[in-house]
Amino acid sequence: MKKKKFLYKIEKSVGFMKIRNQISSINMMLVFLVFAAVLSVYLNHTGWLLSYGIIVAGVSMIALALFLSYRIKLQVTLNNMNVDYRKYLVEPLAEEYFENGSFTDKGNLTEMEIISTHMFSDGKDYTYTSCNELKGVHKGIRFVNSDIFENCKSNRIRVFGRLFEFDIKTGNINPVIFTTSTAPIIDFQDVNIHLIKTSNDEINRMFRIYAFDENEADSILTDSTIQKLKQLVALQLGKIIKICFANDKVYVYYTTDKYTYDEVLTKKNKIPEEIDIVCEKFNDVGKLIDIL
Repeated sequence: MKKKKFLYKIEKSVGFMKIRNQISSINMMLVFLVFAAVLSVYLNHTGWLLSYGIIVAGVSMIALALFLSYRIKLQVTLNNMNVDYRKYLVEPLAEEYFENGSFTDKGNLTEMEIISTHMFSDGKDYTYTSCNELKGVHKGIRFVNSDIFENCKSNRIRVFGRLFEFDIKTGNINPVIFTTSTAPIIDFQDVNIHLIKTSNDEINRMFRIYAFDENEADSILTDSTIQKLKQLVALQLGKIIKICFANDKVYVYYTTDKYTYDEVLTKKNKIPEEIDIVCEKFNDVGKLIDIL
């Protein structure tokens, strides 16, 4: 992934490299000027080419002061540089990494669209916002991934998470939702969707299951689907995991400690290492597709 040409393009766009190169050039010039000044002092001391030595010493000291002042200015500029991590690093990387890949830090999922996945409570105390929308095609599957922030006023719950949507054919029309057993109970205003028990006791122990009826849930619990559910939990991507099969869409959600991508890029960040970190987060898309 870290092609030299692409890496150079990123570093040039961010702007740190240009200032660092200027500082390095000035450092070399400072060494040269110090050497010239020392040499001129030596010439003056020996009395050889006395007049020229004085001139060289004077010019060297003036140039040294000017270059040193400019270097300090460049260093201050570098120290204070804060650029948008998502715009300058995540966005171009998404375009390079995925087919038809794109990234926006805004997020396009509305609160209604988040609730329509049937993986979140839709009571009046709950509010949802999205950001960091990543989408494209990976391994032949169209996907959308967004950071979700859940806020509940009544019990002061504030939860970060990642929501994935995959265009994968399912055998059901009405939604069937599986949440890990430690997840809070989902409060649906739609009375048609409710907690059910499947015919599989192992799945009943591992998950809370929501559906229109038991028959629809049982119909998708083939050996293959059961294995997929177990593998999704085994990935341990988050403390709480939710999976929804709904009319040729598969949704996967898991909780996180914070938003997925940093917002600020500074001189402390090493671009090659940051690319590896972002690619590792992108790899979650492939891991989920491989299972599903």
